[in-house]
Amino acid sequence: MTRDEIAALFARRVEAWGRRDAAALAADHAEDAVAESPVQGRIVGRARIQDGYANWMTSFPDLSFTHNELLVDLPHIAEFFKIRGTQTAPFGGIPATGRRFEITGVLLFTLGPDDLFVHELRLYDVTKMLIQLGALKGTLAND
Repeated sequence: MTRDEIAALFARRVEAWGRRDAAALAADHAEDAVAESPVQGRIVGRARIQDGYANWMTSFPDLSFTHNELLVDLPHIAEFFKIRGTQTAPFGGIPATGRRFEITGVLLFTLGPDDLFVHELRLYDVTKMLIQLGALKGTLAND
């Protein structure tokens, strides 16, 4: 995959986030792909990865995903992002809080030989997210 093709792939993914299209996001993963997340744990298989995306979109119906930067060193791709939303349904064992969160993070993807993701590692500030949602007591630097 060329850098231009990778840029186009991630532009389509940003559009899929905007449409809240979990199926389109999951379609970029191999059938037996693995995604690892601090809140959702280890997710194996495209169908379960799609369920994971759908859970974000259901729990945070106003979810906004902002793509900031890509770093490419094939077969690895790092996507830096900002995500924000209001929790209106349970997520990761946390009952609906009605509270907003905003965090930054990086998604680390590994491309397989068929140009589908075989692994995704989601790294973000889960502590900040839990404090903002009220599931964890604490203060943030700007509060």
